[in-house]
Amino acid sequence: MMIRKKPFIIVSLIVLLFVVGVLNYNFMIKEEELAKTNAKNQELEKEGPINAELVNSQTEEEIMANSKNISKEFFIDYRLERDKNRSQHVELLENIVENEDTDTETRSQAQNEMINLVKLSEKEMVIENLIRAKGFNDVIVFIHDGYVNAIVDAKKLSAANAAQIQDIINKETGISLDKISIATTN
Repeated sequence: MMIRKKPFIIVSLIVLLFVVGVLNYNFMIKEEELAKTNAKNQELEKEGPINAELVNSQTEEEIMANSKNISKEFFIDYRLERDKNRSQHVELLENIVENEDTDTETRSQAQNEMINLVKLSEKEMVIENLIRAKGFNDVIVFIHDGYVNAIVDAKKLSAANAAQIQDIINKETGISLDKISIATTN
């Protein structure tokens, strides 16, 4: 009885996370004008120290390693591709969980992996929304084991802006400052 409820609960949490993400994204669009005003105010701020690596930048490695111009569509396309890949991954994990031949340990590992994917998606979404709320047009965050890459839709970042982004990422993930890279779209 409990085994049948877990996949339902996990799928329900994933659906709920998706709905919250859509609602949050719509909310952020409405506050975009306020965020743009904040961005203008931030440019006037005094520049401060920064520990984050600034990378001027269509895989993650190419973006973070090369100086390529990124189109506005990149952010939309990447999110769609990321969501599609994660959905496929969750579907594979659900198949493992639902398979009656799967042993208990493997089933448990698959359920934990699904939960971790949901948590990872939520962290990335929260960080992206917090950064957009600071006045940036858009941002993509890649969270990996032990490091984070962020691509901000901006031609240039002041040290204060980069430090602000770095601080958000650090607070939400606990990842050390030297493991956070920030790229701009040129």
